[in-house]
Amino acid sequence: MRVRKRTSKRTSTRMREGIKKKANAQHRKERKKAKTDPTWKSRGKKDPGIPANFPYKAKILEEIEAKKLKDLEEKQLQKQQRLLAKQEALRLAQMNGQMVDESALPDDDENGLAALVESAQHAAQEYNNNQGSGNNNSVSTQDDLEVVDYDIDFYGSNDDDDEGESELEKSRKAYDKIFKSVIDASDVILYVLDARDPEGTRSRKVEQAVLQSQGKRLILILNKVDLVPPYVLEQWLNVLKSSFPTIPLRASPGATNGTSFNKKLTQTVTASALLEALKTYSHNSNLKRSIVVGVIGYPNVGKSSVINAITARRGSHTKACPVGNQAGVTTSLREVKVDNKLKILDSPGICFPSETSTKKSKVEHEAELTLLNALPSKYIVDPYPAVLMLVKRLSQNDEMTESFKKLYDLPPIPANDADTFTKHFLIHIARKRGRLGKGGIPNLASAGLSVLNDWRDGKILGWVLPNASKTSSTELQEAQQQTIGTGISQAPAKEQEQTSIVSEWSKEFDLDGLFSSLDNVISSQNADTEMDA
Repeated sequence: MRVRKRTSKRTSTRMREGIKKKANAQHRKERKKAKTDPTWKSRGKKDPGIPANFPYKAKILEEIEAKKLKDLEEKQLQKQQRLLAKQEALRLAQMNGQMVDESALPDDDENGLAALVESAQHAAQEYNNNQGSGNNNSVSTQDDLEVVDYDIDFYGSNDDDDEGESELEKSRKAYDKIFKSVIDASDVILYVLDARDPEGTRSRKVEQAVLQSQGKRLILILNKVDLVPPYVLEQWLNVLKSSFPTIPLRASPGATNGTSFNKKLTQTVTASALLEALKTYSHNSNLKRSIVVGVIGYPNVGKSSVINAITARRGSHTKACPVGNQAGVTTSLREVKVDNKLKILDSPGICFPSETSTKKSKVEHEAELTLLNALPSKYIVDPYPAVLMLVKRLSQNDEMTESFKKLYDLPPIPANDADTFTKHFLIHIARKRGRLGKGGIPNLASAGLSVLNDWRDGKILGWVLPNASKTSSTELQEAQQQTIGTGISQAPAKEQEQTSIVSEWSKEFDLDGLFSSLDNVISSQNADTEMDA
């Protein structure tokens, strides 16, 4: 008999790995099934870690059990509250005639509970408003506002030629597209200016383009009047009114810092006056359609805030346009229908072409745009030129200088020029606010950005006076002597034409009564300021 040779029990790697894979799959299946088993329980209670010979072990265990019972009762109470909130939301929805999917309502989430409570309160408020107002639709609410966004690619983001261009160059290209679109679609143009630097946010080319368009009206809106003293506001109003009708406005409730001026020119007073002027023009124009009001201006001058202030006067409780403290929030044209007689067109901020921009270097021009809040912080490469320009501007007035020193609690800084003072000032800010780099070296760029953010938010008091107020007394005397000697006024024909335009447009908007009331408010504000001084 032949004995067979014993074969090896070694298997292939493929077979071994296959067995392992099947075994792991079976183990996962068993663990998953064990989790769904209602009879499954833990192997034993977790040891609280109290030694057996500890004298107060029984008392501590009783406290632990009492805490567990209390937590269980709180969970049951929260579950009951969620159930009641769900039932209340369903009841209010049925009262308003709305269909609600019960499966879409959250059950065990705290955020869902807050959302349910908020939706229930909102539905109850709407129901009460509908019951109180009845069928009267004369008062415009947020539901009556119609907001339409026009998705137009003004900046040409799909063009290959725009690669490598700066934001300023893109804004220059978008100027023609955005501005022409707003001019063509609008009957009245609201040109929003910053009261701290109206001349810097103003462009003569924009005004000429509006004058060349037939049947268009232009109104200058001097926004942020709460950031300048009354005498500065009065000087700028006198200068701007000689060119176009000008209305002071306080679009936002107030500045972020505690100091504000012209407190009698509130948002309610100024926005109501502007809305009344637009309604008067709509009535006098005798158009069979609603008038379209276009809002233009530099970035971050408050264009969207102006629209929100107008819609708030019509009874709207929410903002029709998104706003922010940085430039670039509005990126497309937005049409807001206030009522059947008025539509407002919001537009993105544009850095309009300036007559003096070609005479300045690129660094100086970007520093000016930074102080105009036209550049977001992420596009500011070097904030030092802008901070230096701000320091030079504030040093021209004692009131601005004292407020600046008080805000930053500046110690005596030995400096012979503005450049040296600015460097020491940024070092002081970096150390005070913790803007330090590796090795404790002050980060001047970060400190400069924080200062520019304070300027943007209105914490730093600063303004620019009109050029007319900067002329010396000798120049004024020479001009008077020339007029007296010749007996002929040297007023050019262009100024006379501009005066006639202002008078005619003021009659269309009935601004004479508006100007008189606002002038009385400003005069009383000046009198109060002089008495306080």
